[in-house]
Amino acid sequence: MASNGSSKTVFLAFSVNFFIAGVKTVIAVITSSSAMFSEAVHSYVDSGNQFILWFGIKQSKKPNKLIYPLGRGKEEYFWTLVVAVLIFTIGGLVSLEHGIEALSHPKELKNLFISIVVLSMSIVLELYVLYKAVKELRSKSKTDTTSVFKLLKESTDGPLIAIVVEDFAATLGLGIALVGSILANVTSNPVYDAASSILIGILLMVSGLFLGYEMKHLITGETVNTKTKDKIYNTIEQNDMIKNVESLKIISIGANKYLVLCTLDYLDTAQDSDVVNVNSELKNKIFRDFEEITEIYFNPA
Repeated sequence: MASNGSSKTVFLAFSVNFFIAGVKTVIAVITSSSAMFSEAVHSYVDSGNQFILWFGIKQSKKPNKLIYPLGRGKEEYFWTLVVAVLIFTIGGLVSLEHGIEALSHPKELKNLFISIVVLSMSIVLELYVLYKAVKELRSKSKTDTTSVFKLLKESTDGPLIAIVVEDFAATLGLGIALVGSILANVTSNPVYDAASSILIGILLMVSGLFLGYEMKHLITGETVNTKTKDKIYNTIEQNDMIKNVESLKIISIGANKYLVLCTLDYLDTAQDSDVVNVNSELKNKIFRDFEEITEIYFNPA
């Protein structure tokens, strides 16, 4: 399940984005800026998305062994997939449509200096949230990976992945809006502002597609990283009562939670009591050495 760290990161992102959304809305009305309008929509969508992520985290923690014998950890992935759809549609398509409309029917922009100041402050706030989210992502990594992209691919924490993707898109989107506002202010040409809105829309659509693609892997049961799988394989194979490990399948069942399905060929001399003892010994060792493994099932070959 998602850790306390993920919940705190989601709440921090929600607080920052909701505050920024309100400020952007006021500035968009004052300046008639389509880029600022797109950014306001972006922040409102992000705020709503973070509430959905928080809801998903809470739902995934509810125990109900009768209906969900392996827990409700994967429910986080469903709600994160909903967030990906919202980023693509409400965030991306609305911004794209508004930018195209502004490009087709340019309006006079006013008080762009205020937009530039607000966008600059927003970038600082979003960078702080992004820093906290990436820091949390790195703290959960079991490998020495330094690339944030690889960390996102390896992580099984759906809400945390969403926050990193959202805030990266938010920071980059703010940068695009800032450049567009500066150019529009210097040249008095609203085309730059409209183009910024279109680029922000495309950025959000790409972000939504990436997040949806990652959730598809986790929903369908992505395996653990190769390094961890090899260590678990060696732990099992080294037991004196195991002749051969016929198959080892490790499947994600939630944030930092994995299910192990293993088929073993025991020594021909092994009695039923020996098999029970070996299975118990292996389970205890794996649970102790690999905290992300929460369920283990051994089957005889």
